[in-house]
Amino acid sequence: MGSYPVPVGGIKATLTGGNTVGAALRERAPRADGYRHLDTPALISRLLQLRVNTYLFCIWDSPTDFDDLCNEFLPAAAVAGIDVIPYIVPPSETSDYGRASRPYRLDYVGWAKAFAELAVKYPNFKAWAIDDFEVGANAELFTPSYMREFLDAAKAISPELRFYTCAYFGRATDPTFLDKYAPYVDGIIYPFLDGHHENTTVADSLGACLDEILGHTDPRGLELIPLLYTGRFLDAPLHATPAYCTATLTTTAQYVASGRIPGVIAYGTQLDDGPAPSADNKALYGVGRLALVNNRARTPAKSYASASQRVRVDPRLNRYEVSFWYHRWFLAGGIEPGVYQLELLIDGAVVWTMDLHEQRWPVWTNGNGMEGPVDVTRYVADRNDIDLTFRLRALKDTVGQYIDVGVDHVEAIGLDVRNGGFEESGDWILRTSGPLVSVIDHYLADRPARIFAAISRSFGAT
Repeated sequence: MGSYPVPVGGIKATLTGGNTVGAALRERAPRADGYRHLDTPALISRLLQLRVNTYLFCIWDSPTDFDDLCNEFLPAAAVAGIDVIPYIVPPSETSDYGRASRPYRLDYVGWAKAFAELAVKYPNFKAWAIDDFEVGANAELFTPSYMREFLDAAKAISPELRFYTCAYFGRATDPTFLDKYAPYVDGIIYPFLDGHHENTTVADSLGACLDEILGHTDPRGLELIPLLYTGRFLDAPLHATPAYCTATLTTTAQYVASGRIPGVIAYGTQLDDGPAPSADNKALYGVGRLALVNNRARTPAKSYASASQRVRVDPRLNRYEVSFWYHRWFLAGGIEPGVYQLELLIDGAVVWTMDLHEQRWPVWTNGNGMEGPVDVTRYVADRNDIDLTFRLRALKDTVGQYIDVGVDHVEAIGLDVRNGGFEESGDWILRTSGPLVSVIDHYLADRPARIFAAISRSFGAT
């Protein structure tokens, strides 16, 4: 294992990945070999606009990736002042007919030698990385003896070439995992997902997560490079937003400035000029909805996510009702009975409930089952104002129960509900407990461009 000077301002990197949208730029027409090769000039141009100084070159999507790296991208990146770190995949992400790191596939001794030879030839070739060592059966291959074999092969050619692996929060804080691999890796790439909660919505836990991991990596002499999801993460209930990207990059910039981490990776950043997919708009009307969500994380009973507002009551009426629409997005496996409950509350009293196991229609549904508005007269009469709340609550401990519930188009008789269409960001007070998340979810057709601009501003500020 070696060392290399960290760029001024730290590593500012991006990385494409599987099933991210618009994150790879390829030529429009296939070449003589039948493949659409990487459009190196276009990619270099976009990377310079993004103000990165490092590119993690993922060798996975096409059999031509490695040749494009060697023959075109590496020399062009050197001229542009961009460092390169190839990123290859383990057995769990290797297909016989689809995606795989080619040409060496699972021959990591072959990869080590090839990369070391490129590092000797190109000074901007700084390191290489392998994804997910211990996912599935990967650990059966990446034994200490095998790692020593392929890393010794690289060191014999390029002693200063560095090597990284990916470790999620559980592994990055696991002394057994770290002790097993610390003799062989220079550092870990940590995908930030709000700790164990697996979302790309909550940004303010990043500092605590980095502190906890650094408590394990620093004593072992391991670098820590956080990876931030700036495109989509398929297992997250909601996509990253421009505000989320700005907040997480601001935090990592502070850790870089203090010398605690060498840099950051923006993962899946959309590099083409395409809009956000229209399917990302989950509103009933317009572009806004209330989203009450949870991921696959372990969730204790009584955890909740809610949205409330203080509502003025019209004293002239003798009937009061609340009309609203809700939608549960289904995933394979469904939801067991008695796990999640959607509730309408007035001044803390539950006035309507729906066990979401019973919500079998994959469509927006109005209010009380399919019977429309909820009569709340007895909870509201003779009041000047009340607290109106929508709440998603876990009724028992659960794990692996992904859920995304939308609430939209809230109307009332006799109650002055504001921003009932959730088209604005204000009026509702959002509260959460446990891993559940409450957010006003706005579809932004130009979200990729806004995120790109946010990353460029952040990278350009240091």
